[in-house]
Amino acid sequence: MGLLEKFFGRERDMATDSVMTEAAPAIPGLKERPTADNALARQWEKRIESARRHWSKFHKRIRHNRKLVSGFDWEKGNPETPDFYALRANLIYGSIATIVPAIYARNPEISVSPKTNRDKRLFCRTLATVINQQLADAGLKRKAKSSVMASLICSFGVLKVMYQRDMRKDPVIQSRIEDAQDNIQRVQGLVMRLNEPGTIAGQERIRAQLQETLSALGEQAEVVASEGMVIDRVLTENLLIDPTVVDFGDYAHADWMAQAIPMKREHAESLYGYRLDSAKAYHGHSDKAHLTHQDTEADDAQVLIFEIWDKSTQRVYTMAEGMDFWLREPYSPQMGERWYPFFLLPFNVVDGQFIAPSLVDLTERLQAEHNDTRDKYNAHRDLVKPGYIASADTNLKTLKNFTDSVLGEVTLIDGEGKPLNQVIVPRQHPPFDMAAYQTDTIRSDWEMTTGLQDAARSTVIKPKTATEANIMQQSLSGRVSSFRDSVEDWLADIARYTGEILVQTLTPAQVESVMGTHRTGPVGVDSAGRPVVGVTEAAYDWPTMDKKEAFGMVDISIRAGTTGEPDKIEQQESWTKLLPVLVQLVGQIAQLGAQGVDTTPLEVILRETVSRFDDRLDANELIPKRSAPSAAARIPGAVPQV
Repeated sequence: MGLLEKFFGRERDMATDSVMTEAAPAIPGLKERPTADNALARQWEKRIESARRHWSKFHKRIRHNRKLVSGFDWEKGNPETPDFYALRANLIYGSIATIVPAIYARNPEISVSPKTNRDKRLFCRTLATVINQQLADAGLKRKAKSSVMASLICSFGVLKVMYQRDMRKDPVIQSRIEDAQDNIQRVQGLVMRLNEPGTIAGQERIRAQLQETLSALGEQAEVVASEGMVIDRVLTENLLIDPTVVDFGDYAHADWMAQAIPMKREHAESLYGYRLDSAKAYHGHSDKAHLTHQDTEADDAQVLIFEIWDKSTQRVYTMAEGMDFWLREPYSPQMGERWYPFFLLPFNVVDGQFIAPSLVDLTERLQAEHNDTRDKYNAHRDLVKPGYIASADTNLKTLKNFTDSVLGEVTLIDGEGKPLNQVIVPRQHPPFDMAAYQTDTIRSDWEMTTGLQDAARSTVIKPKTATEANIMQQSLSGRVSSFRDSVEDWLADIARYTGEILVQTLTPAQVESVMGTHRTGPVGVDSAGRPVVGVTEAAYDWPTMDKKEAFGMVDISIRAGTTGEPDKIEQQESWTKLLPVLVQLVGQIAQLGAQGVDTTPLEVILRETVSRFDDRLDANELIPKRSAPSAAARIPGAVPQV
């Protein structure tokens, strides 16, 4: 708020130019690059360039896969013709559109359970609620679905999970929670640029931008700084991983990772305070060299910022491509038990290989073969043009009478002594060999590769019996379930990491805004007989604990099958079967407990029944609380009320 006080501490009707003139000297202009040599920054510049060369073929393949899935021919096609869409049948996109809803259709149900102390159930329920709320507010569903699709197209998808507090101290967050920090930072950047030498037109443009930004700050009612979990969807090629990592499962143990962040030069200068005229211009991803030494003076010019996460030193470094110095001082952010905030979701995993084939890689040739077969079939069909053949010496009047005849007309033909079937005959076309244009073998290969059988499609190409369809659906469920397990493990890692951050960060007041306040009432009387008011029912439990204790006291997991599209009929049938069993077991436990009989065997059966039918229920919540045996229970033959 210091900057706002400088700008708005004066009378609001004062001329804007005079306000800027008085305030501008308080903020220096853009800084020049440091004169001191930074050997570490130069080393990281070489390391990043080496990693980019190492992953260049993979990144080129990613761009090819995206282009193939989209199907548009942006370079050669005419947007006004059907050929602009290059594919007759985009089978790959159709398969992806079928798989994604089956894998991720809703946010997962997060379960938190204590590792040892069963009395921490209220804390576990509090933590689960807070994690669910924070991830939902961060837009987990939309960004996780994008990552699932990225894994099908690019081999793996990437999410970056951070806690937002202060944009000057936090790592770079692209999907920030909207607050006044962005405008404040923009004001600072504009004032710094206002102090820079430039043309009169350029200065006037900056003054106009500054005036509008100040007006927006004065009118907006948003808070200065918002806090909470933020999730960034990182493009696969924008995350550079230490090339020495060979097996995909070891990525979390890599020595370093670097996120490439395209950013407008003007925004980067405002954020870091350095003049970036000599930084390499970024022109987006292409097969050609996309980083050149072209002019970066344009307002929409972009530069590439690298945020380097070095696990060996537990530090984060920030630098611009083409500039071998730090844009901000290296720092150590607040993290969870794992060092990296990047979470990678693979579609396939190959032992001893970091890159595994994506769905596009597995099916590209099959799609090309299918479309080639269909194109040739259509080309052959175009040769079939109905018509007639007549002798060259046939009378032209006779041919005209034949071609101009209408429905019901009697056509007189002069055959000149020849039989009519020899004067004009239907034209023959090249014979069709349908076996040459069958796609059954291609479809079979596709189903074996993707696991998408006819039973999973909206239309059944080949009729099947109910038994065959059921077997094929089970096969599909097994294949999809395997990938869904990977997604759920990935989401569990994100939820666990989020819980570790929140336990360290949130205050009881912030938790209370989510869980509500405690219920209070009389809990006893003092020595004078006056009622003592206290907490009668706690709404939440949020103990203060150190980092080590926070990471080790609970288990955070995803309830299996809660991300896929729900099958309501199946769920209702399962619940119909489970409910009578639960009611009977709970009643028996309550009855025997009231009689003072050991109910441990029945409690074990209840827990096992719940775990086999539906792990979303907490069996401990169903077990009745023990109470002292009633007088009726102590009378032989008496039946207690349940």
